[in-house]
Amino acid sequence: MGRRTAGHTVYQQIHRVSVLGILVTMVLATGAGLSLNLMQEWRGREDTLTTAVHAVSHTLTITDGADPARIEEYVDRTVYGISGIDLFAVYDPQGAPVYFCDTTGSPVEAASLPALEPELIRQTQTSADPLLQQDTAPAGAAYCAFSAVHRTDGSLQGYVMAGMYLRSIRNTALHTLAIYLLIGMAALGVGSFLSHRLAQRIKSDLLGYEPDAFRDLFLRRMELLDALDEGLLAIDRDSRIIYINRAAAEMLSLDKNAVVGRPLAEVAPRSTIPRVLRTEQPEFNVNLRSLRQVQILSDRMPVRRDGQIVGAVAIFRNRTEVSNLARELTGVQHMVEAMRAYTHEFMNKLHVILGLLQLGEYQRAEEYVLQLTQTKALSVGRISQRIAEPSVAALLIGKGFRAAELGVRMTLDPESRLSAECHFLPPSSLITILGNLIENAFDAFTHVPADAPHVLDVSLRESEQGLILSVDDNACGMTEQIRERLFVRGSTTKGEGHGTGLFLVKSLVDTYGGEIRVESAPGVGSSFIITFRADAAAKS
Repeated sequence: MGRRTAGHTVYQQIHRVSVLGILVTMVLATGAGLSLNLMQEWRGREDTLTTAVHAVSHTLTITDGADPARIEEYVDRTVYGISGIDLFAVYDPQGAPVYFCDTTGSPVEAASLPALEPELIRQTQTSADPLLQQDTAPAGAAYCAFSAVHRTDGSLQGYVMAGMYLRSIRNTALHTLAIYLLIGMAALGVGSFLSHRLAQRIKSDLLGYEPDAFRDLFLRRMELLDALDEGLLAIDRDSRIIYINRAAAEMLSLDKNAVVGRPLAEVAPRSTIPRVLRTEQPEFNVNLRSLRQVQILSDRMPVRRDGQIVGAVAIFRNRTEVSNLARELTGVQHMVEAMRAYTHEFMNKLHVILGLLQLGEYQRAEEYVLQLTQTKALSVGRISQRIAEPSVAALLIGKGFRAAELGVRMTLDPESRLSAECHFLPPSSLITILGNLIENAFDAFTHVPADAPHVLDVSLRESEQGLILSVDDNACGMTEQIRERLFVRGSTTKGEGHGTGLFLVKSLVDTYGGEIRVESAPGVGSSFIITFRADAAAKS
């Protein structure tokens, strides 16, 4: 059962509006309908009265000289057969009543009827059509029609009168009103039922809450979402923005109120969030750079309802400070690895120097030390000059010492260049890609005979048009079957616990709009070439 506020429930509100609407409609419809019905009834009875007295007067005229009893029988039969006539009377030429019939069954004698007034007699005689009267209607009639009866020779034979009672009109009005009331009661019943069903439907759509309670809950949750440090952005199945909180608007430099309802392609043309709608798969820890010097980590998840994708939601976390710290820590880590490898190699070199000294080869020992010093200085100096990004340079230096330890000759392309601020992807992602490719090459050399040459070439070429990264080795190479599943998570030839390095490489390349190409032949070696173009950089 949903929460109920101190005010009226949704059913009470809908029921009240429905009843009020039905009552107002009933009053208007009853008033208009009753007026029209009474007007039609009144006009119909007028026509009935005039038609009746005209027909009877004509009949009496053409039956001049007939037996009065037969005339009375004819009049009774005719009048009782006409609907809408309550009473009928026949008067002699002086206006005295000689015959009267009441179709409603009221016991009225003809002798009790008053004689016609002289003015009424005069008007009836001079009128070519039946005369309608209301004020002078006899015997309690509300409306009467009079007509003169003439003999065939034109002389006056008498008068006939047809009338209706006021109670007949009243009964008609009451009958019509009763019908409208019955219709109104039925409408109220149907309205109450439909109000109850509509209220149930609304509460079901509101998850069982009353509208006021749902509104309060919604506003509280909106305030909580706006108070979060993490950014939230939601789109519908048509990739239109349906919600964005304060943090997301600040991270992406958007106007929160202006972007809601607009297509995401207009607000952020390079956004990859709609990709979740197509793949129906969540994406986690996607590195974004919405603004220069602002590092954002994003998770994207599809939103399902009844098994169907209805939209997607993206969560943004500002990781600028964390990323800067990670860059420093990454550089330190690679320097530590470099020092460890360098220490191991240095111990080997010391053993060589010690051996030369013990053999008395002092001159050769001196030349050997000078050569080592110059070689290492040139190696580190060349990397630092060409690779301005410290953490990437530290990675290459560390991997260089690691290569020397493994007996691999690792070289950096003399044309390699990388600025301190790479605009195509963050340094942390570049380190992940480059580090995994180099380690993958190291592992490939384990299947190469020790006496064969072990050569690994690395190239990093950055320009305004893009960034090209390549790692080439002359190791064992790969078969076509291995290449087909090279970037599938868990696919590896190294055993359990491996198979994620190249998957991470492919994920990062896709995230930043890059392209990866693999060339390999068994027994020859492998080449990984990754390209990032300028039009795919700075994704949102």
